[in-house]
Amino acid sequence: MHELLLFGQVPPKRHDQLLKILAGVAAMQPHSIVERHLVFKPRRPIASSTRAATKPGAQVQALQAQMQGDLFYLQLVGNMTGSPGSGTGEVSSQDVIVSEGGGQPDANGASNGAMGKASAEDKAIDLKAHPWSLEFRDLPDVAGHRPVTSRLMASVAITDGDPLDVIDSLGYNYTTEYVLQGHRFVHGNLILLLHRPLIVPPISTADQTNTPAPHPVHPLPPLETLRPLDLSGGFILQASVRVQDGNRPETMKAATNELVKFKEVMKGVVDMEVGDRLALDTRMR
Repeated sequence: MHELLLFGQVPPKRHDQLLKILAGVAAMQPHSIVERHLVFKPRRPIASSTRAATKPGAQVQALQAQMQGDLFYLQLVGNMTGSPGSGTGEVSSQDVIVSEGGGQPDANGASNGAMGKASAEDKAIDLKAHPWSLEFRDLPDVAGHRPVTSRLMASVAITDGDPLDVIDSLGYNYTTEYVLQGHRFVHGNLILLLHRPLIVPPISTADQTNTPAPHPVHPLPPLETLRPLDLSGGFILQASVRVQDGNRPETMKAATNELVKFKEVMKGVVDMEVGDRLALDTRMR
């Protein structure tokens, strides 16, 4: 699957105003989102990372093939907006794609994500309360004739077992985490995300060397105590559209045109630009 994107920077004093503008453009009220992003890096080559006793599912196998043997960071993303089945009506980032024939948003019926218990107390996180997915983002394509950022991506919902055991079986170790807080809109085939990342302070190991512990923070501190990554308190407006088959030029062109049209609509409000390719690099160095 391909993801096409544009980005804009928003100062904190304009946040509330922009929410109202986006609500008018998308003809819907903003949906509050809170996502926990756990970042993992590979500990050995992908080709030999899967345990012999663990056979990955078809979606995970497809994800591994998509990485083509390179070493990339992966993320486990937990939707903390509300408990499954709470009826909040939140729009999942996995729910909107452009199919081969274009068309309107496709609701894929995201799983409620019933999770198993963590296998060890020292890495326990609340795996039952929220749905989790395994997320991959490739290095964006080199800028060319297309006036948007383009990259391969994959999102695999984890519907059974412990997410931490799943990614451990793929040969990945925990490195860090952050919380994404913001509001989401859906406009045509576009996903509009006005958000900012919040830093989760790592817990230290018992040897008092201030070395981050090799497992997620538990329990997660209250959101109001987390510091924004941007000390100015600024937000990012991300406009994206997902294309099921990036090998179909007409579909990619239609998605690009939709992003360019949104850029024109927002002219004078937010400057929507192509993302920095190296800043979006997810390869392990």
